[in-house]
Amino acid sequence: MAFSNSGDVAEIAQLNVMQSITSNEEIIEKGANSSDEKGEKAARHHFSEPWGDSDVVLVVEDEKFHVHRQILSLNSPVFRAMFKSQFKEATVNEIPLPGKKAHGVLDFLMKIYGPQYTRKEVEITLENVEQLMQLSDEYQVTEHIFQPCVKFLEYEPKTKENVMKIRGIAEFYDLEKVRQQCDKLLSGMKLETLSETIQFENVEKDKLQHFLTQRIEVLEGYLEKLYPQFMGLLACCLWLWHEAKRNLKWCSTHFKCGKAQMNIDSCIKKCKVCQEMLDNLVLSTQLSLFSNFPYHTYGNANFNRHRFDESLQNIIHRYSQVMT
Repeated sequence: MAFSNSGDVAEIAQLNVMQSITSNEEIIEKGANSSDEKGEKAARHHFSEPWGDSDVVLVVEDEKFHVHRQILSLNSPVFRAMFKSQFKEATVNEIPLPGKKAHGVLDFLMKIYGPQYTRKEVEITLENVEQLMQLSDEYQVTEHIFQPCVKFLEYEPKTKENVMKIRGIAEFYDLEKVRQQCDKLLSGMKLETLSETIQFENVEKDKLQHFLTQRIEVLEGYLEKLYPQFMGLLACCLWLWHEAKRNLKWCSTHFKCGKAQMNIDSCIKKCKVCQEMLDNLVLSTQLSLFSNFPYHTYGNANFNRHRFDESLQNIIHRYSQVMT
């Protein structure tokens, strides 16, 4: 168990509580193993019945949690202030916690006490991380619970199914690293997938604008990198065509020895001969052996959707306009 402060006083207090709990473990085991109604009720969770000199009861959704003021005080400055204040919580035996979920409080207490007390380790999961963060933030159990929850969110793989939940938590607690991880996944989704994931119709206008702007920025970034590569491959294709001495009517104004003397997209945009040359290149490639695939391909037409056809020239024009 991690404590919010250190030193001899904390160590002695911890030792006293552990000795008290150890001396009462037989009572806990008896309650957990009892087959009668009372025993089954006590076995619901570790805090259902008094144990180890527990001295205060937290009441959540009509469920009672028997705990120790000392342990809660050592872990939470909020509980410490509560038990030392002039308010009624300092003396009463039962403290109601309205607005809390019993299962969330149970996991929270299990994390505070640790397996050395409860004999069970509670893992942080997507199902309990939000409750653990809400309680650890409210009661300032930062190092022992809140920070591990943040680390969990950082390392948890982001998927279409969980990204919006994780992003919502990250936004609420201002976890910039986690939010950026989520946004990276969302910005790489197709529009249809993005719509299914964030549900356009249920998203606030400013958030929707944010997601769509991210998507546009990513696509523009890809285009800026892809366009010169695409045109470079076309230039290489023309040069290889020339080196293989394949039949093609070359534009003598803009090409020499199969190499363009200026940017190919500019040639195609302005020169009719270059346009005809590109069309002839496409028409001269091998046709698919499959009649139901009327485009040109160098791979198995059953599996290969990568190709170029008569629309190549128009694609270059449109590409050039988008990048201008």
